[in-house]
Amino acid sequence: MRFVLALLVLLLAAVQLPGQSLAPTAPVPAPGDQPVRMDRVEVTAIQQTFLNSIDRKTYNVGADIQSVTGSASDILQNIPSVQVDIDGNVSLRGDDNVQILIDGRSSALMGANRADVLAALPADSIERIEVITNPSAMYKPDGSAGIINIVLKKKHKPGISGSLRLTAGNGRRFGATLNGSYNPGRYNIFGTLTLRQDDRIRVATDNRSFTDPTTLLPATTQTTTTEHGRPLSEIAQIGFEYNAAKTDKLGETINYNCRTFVRHAAEHDVSGEGAGPPTTNYDRLRVDPEYERDLESKTTYEHDFNGGGHTLNLEFRGEHHTEEEDNQYSDVYAVPVTPTTHDHTRIFTNEPGTEATAEYSDPLSANSKLELGFNRTEDISNQDHFREVLDPTTSNWEVDPSVTNRFILDQTVQALYGTYRQSIGDLGVMPGLRLEQADVGTNQVTSGILNETRYHRLYPSLHLTYDLTETRQLQLNYSHRVRRPESDDLNPYPEYQDPYNLREGNPYLKAEETHSLETGYQYKKDETAYLAALFYRYSYDDFTTVSQYISPTTLLTTEENLSESQSGGAEWAATVLPGENLSLNASGNIFYNQIDASNLGYGTKKSTFAWAGKLSADYDWSKSTTLQLNANYTAKRLTPQGYRLPTFVTNFGIKHELKNRSISLILTVSDLLNSLKEETRLSTPVLTEDSTRRRSSRIVYVGVTYGFGSSKKKAKEDTLQFDNNL
Repeated sequence: MRFVLALLVLLLAAVQLPGQSLAPTAPVPAPGDQPVRMDRVEVTAIQQTFLNSIDRKTYNVGADIQSVTGSASDILQNIPSVQVDIDGNVSLRGDDNVQILIDGRSSALMGANRADVLAALPADSIERIEVITNPSAMYKPDGSAGIINIVLKKKHKPGISGSLRLTAGNGRRFGATLNGSYNPGRYNIFGTLTLRQDDRIRVATDNRSFTDPTTLLPATTQTTTTEHGRPLSEIAQIGFEYNAAKTDKLGETINYNCRTFVRHAAEHDVSGEGAGPPTTNYDRLRVDPEYERDLESKTTYEHDFNGGGHTLNLEFRGEHHTEEEDNQYSDVYAVPVTPTTHDHTRIFTNEPGTEATAEYSDPLSANSKLELGFNRTEDISNQDHFREVLDPTTSNWEVDPSVTNRFILDQTVQALYGTYRQSIGDLGVMPGLRLEQADVGTNQVTSGILNETRYHRLYPSLHLTYDLTETRQLQLNYSHRVRRPESDDLNPYPEYQDPYNLREGNPYLKAEETHSLETGYQYKKDETAYLAALFYRYSYDDFTTVSQYISPTTLLTTEENLSESQSGGAEWAATVLPGENLSLNASGNIFYNQIDASNLGYGTKKSTFAWAGKLSADYDWSKSTTLQLNANYTAKRLTPQGYRLPTFVTNFGIKHELKNRSISLILTVSDLLNSLKEETRLSTPVLTEDSTRRRSSRIVYVGVTYGFGSSKKKAKEDTLQFDNNL
């Protein structure tokens, strides 16, 4: 890593050489998204650019007002159909099982801790975001909700360019991003270095009532938790591209991510039975040094046969993720009066992985195109859980065998796939088929239980478009998706959180299958654009969390498969200019969700309607000053045992440009009304629970960006983004 950083420093020093410039680069098409006739409809607005092609909706955030203070999570907050919860977890149309890609490919950065990476990834490194609710067979079928593809900015033309971004916020927050590119001709060197210091305060309350089936007396537990951490994130990238010939290009990119912090938490618990006095009153104190590291190497080769999109692409990617929690707990009792107890839990995760891809693309004619591919992915998850308890009589640490264990998941997926595109007059057709073989092996090392599974699946896809006029288009598409269990979902050993909460996996958990159907309509006239869609999803063997008491005070949470679920709804997005200096971007969706949990002992189906809406207003106060206000609302959501209450958040920002717009100053206020919180209700015949979680109060950031070389910002190239992650 020191060698990588040294190269990056030398590169960025070279970027400051005077006398050279580089013209801005046009957006790089995603794999398989070549400019055929059916993809010709583009809707452009002052503050937002939509590109609605046959299989995706593209939001060119990189061409809007640059986010100086924001992150990738902040940009996703404002994308139609996408929601970001209080912990930074991303969902699409209410489904959190969404696959997030970087530049159209899987990335080590988007693993189990992707919420943390998205909160640290600088927004100004993103060119555009693609939302693919029904991906074609060229993409992996993982993710029942679909795909969000984050396309990063790239600089390829000859010259030198770069930018520097500095931000500071309340709570001793700060951030810095330095990036640059040097391309003297046949080769291109590029790099980015980001440092982000955050500050997070979380407060949670939880009230439970459990009716003992024997005594019929209610047992109550009230818990209040306060947690504080200051995560420091470092993200670095260095890459090299070499044009060996006019038809051949080689590339190598190395990505590194490191996140470290110490978590301090205090949990206050009071429990009792019936109307009597508390039987337990204690504080559980936690000190937890944590780290997460990702290292990824990607080697690419591209051959262009004739310069007309007839290409062969080869890619090999290797990644390694490591993570450790080192939890040290102390339990201080008021009732009953007993000595303080101590326990220690260490969770270490080691996840190496490799991926090899070969893709061939041939534009057979002006109106047709064939794409074929092969992909082999192997992911290994090695989890080591260790817990020990201090014996108060001997002062010796004793291992807890009920929790201490080692679990290995080894999963290999091989796939052959292809799509064919054809334009017939105003009709566009793209059928696709993907054949996969999955080999899944689990090894519960501690208990000596081995399990191997092999299965084959066909994943078809179909996309249709019809141009009604030059500005109106209809779409219809279908795809088959899958959600595969991860290591935490399968490991049967419990994970000890505190004396009242246990979580364990389910070794019998099956993969979740989803069939998705969608139809859409697009209209554009002058500076007004509308997008609308109707969608339906049918799933079986859905993943769901189920909680039950295994004692009057201990709650066990595990994963189960639902019998089936159905959801459907409508969504829309619009850009309008009601005034000369005012631009409005609005979007919303309403959907119906029905779940059948009869296989889990719930006799009736549950259903609900929910909706979400977003509104962003940009006002040009002057040629150099822009004001922005946006608001996001998400209505009540259904869960198998209860529901989540609505959430609402508003943000405000000001941007001012100086010195021929090469310098921008920005002020943002996140969660302007201090309303961001998450409330959950759970209700069963024997258990009720109300929980509320809040983050630190509103966050204020000030920032400055300076572009040198040809990357200097122009009017309308920056956007205000906000910090709404806990």
